[in-house]
Amino acid sequence: MNRIKTVQAKLFLVYAGLITFIIVIFSASFYLYVSRTLEQKASESIHQLSLNISDKFDAELRNMDAIAGRIITSDNLRTYFFENADNPSKELYNRRNLNNTLFSITGYPFQFYQIHIFGINGRFIEFGKSFDVFQLSPETFITRAWIHDTLVEDGRRAIIPPRKNDWDHTNTTVLSVSRAFTEVLGEPLDSIVEVQQDYRIFENIVSRSIAIPGEEIPPSTKVYVYDKHGALMYPFEDSLLPTKTPWKEVSKLENSSGILKPSSLSMIHDASSTPSSEIVAYSRSEFSGLTVLLVESETALLQPIQAFRKQIILIGIAALLLTMMLTYYVSRGLTTPLKAIRKSIASLNLQTLPPQRFPDTPSQLNELEELKSAFVQMCDRLETSLQEAVEARSQEIKARMLALQAQMNPHFLYNTLTVISIKADNNHQQEIVKMCSDLSGMLRYIAVEGSAPVTIAQEMDYTRKYLDLMKTRHANHFTCSIDIPTNMHHIRVPRLIIQPMIENCFKHAFNTRPPWHIHIEGVASDVRWEIVITDNGIGFDEQVLTRISAKIAHFEQPLDDNDPHIGLLNIFHRLKLFYNDQAIFQLSNTREGAMVRIGGPCSEEDVNAERSRIQSLDC
Repeated sequence: MNRIKTVQAKLFLVYAGLITFIIVIFSASFYLYVSRTLEQKASESIHQLSLNISDKFDAELRNMDAIAGRIITSDNLRTYFFENADNPSKELYNRRNLNNTLFSITGYPFQFYQIHIFGINGRFIEFGKSFDVFQLSPETFITRAWIHDTLVEDGRRAIIPPRKNDWDHTNTTVLSVSRAFTEVLGEPLDSIVEVQQDYRIFENIVSRSIAIPGEEIPPSTKVYVYDKHGALMYPFEDSLLPTKTPWKEVSKLENSSGILKPSSLSMIHDASSTPSSEIVAYSRSEFSGLTVLLVESETALLQPIQAFRKQIILIGIAALLLTMMLTYYVSRGLTTPLKAIRKSIASLNLQTLPPQRFPDTPSQLNELEELKSAFVQMCDRLETSLQEAVEARSQEIKARMLALQAQMNPHFLYNTLTVISIKADNNHQQEIVKMCSDLSGMLRYIAVEGSAPVTIAQEMDYTRKYLDLMKTRHANHFTCSIDIPTNMHHIRVPRLIIQPMIENCFKHAFNTRPPWHIHIEGVASDVRWEIVITDNGIGFDEQVLTRISAKIAHFEQPLDDNDPHIGLLNIFHRLKLFYNDQAIFQLSNTREGAMVRIGGPCSEEDVNAERSRIQSLDC
């Protein structure tokens, strides 16, 4: 959660989200535009295919119909066809003339399969692969429904659906165009000319139109051709009913050509019918009345669109990943100077202020350059302010330490001088000399300028002088035992950290009847030293002990020089300033009185001094 709140994360999310939105919108718009274009092109393609098939069917049928028209309008052929030959030679002559006339009409090579000319009276002529003239029974024509359909057309062309050839035994499938005619205009039509074409010609038209170059897989496009009566012209399947194709829906449309999509077909379908998933292109010929239907599965037709969609998705994902990477590096580049400044601020202290090496920001943004300049200026001002504050604090601490060093209880001084005066009256010269020597040594010790540390040996010498002077006042009322090992004498400590605590014993602890006892014990190792001072006085009051402990815990300075605990607090602060967090200062009560524990680490200088002392002793 914290990482999301960072500047880099927010920049990354905002820019990544914005660019992702733009890419998604662009990709979706581009896909919709291109997919609609491809879908329209695909639909137009199958529509054009239906028009092409219709035109090729019409061209073939026009040629067949043109032959039929030339035949029925040929006077020579009509004369020879309707003439009754009364002898074999005449019949032979007519046969030859018929053959020549038909040949001159059709030309060579033949563009049809077979031509049949016959009358209801039974006269029958075949021309094409073979030529013959013979007589058939009239019942032969009556049984064929397409002959009746041709006569009904009253001389107009009739396109006969594909069927097995009626006139030979080759079992060839043919599609024919027929016309009815008569010998004399105005009389009932009693003769028919039929121009047949091999059905494979029409199959080839369809197969070549829908074939895809270079692919051996059969196309998925289905082609249906119906005549104006709904008879199936292609494919030649007796079992295929119009209800299984879109013919029923297309026959209701007024337009001669068009495209029907599944949504359009569902509107034309009955409510009970199953919704279609096919696209239908149709073309209705005005010449032949044939309707060409091209049915294509929407999935197969739109397969290029689906492939294009996959490509768009892959390209979009790749673009998003690339965008994410670029956005990440851009956001990281923008926030690198901020991170460097934050890191510099986190590591900022008196030793690194101002920063000696400020990171060179790669950003060219003015705001970051201004932030860098402001940070450097802030560091400079902060260094100056800290130096001033440290100097002031140093002077204050130095003044306090000097004040403490110069501090001597005036009552102690008055009492000592009084004792010296009394001894002078009693002519105790040696004792007076000793007391004056001790007092002058103490005054000299506290009058030294500066706050340089002293050795424990020097501090204990000052403390012994104080104890000797106190013995002259209290005689045999107290005893003091000192157990400071010699390996501690060289340890350097702040000045005046032992004697003030001994003085506190006389001021606060010894409010009971003597004898009084003070014990000073020292312990040292290579890394730490401690001095413990105990007495047999009244001990610390619990409230006072709590109050002093609170001030020590919060590192509070005494606010008033008349604070009764100023001596202890000053000792604590000087130990803390001298040893930092390694300083030891503890106050507690024992069964017999109070105990004060002070201490700190041994410096390398103290360890080296001790080694030198031991080596000098060995020598």
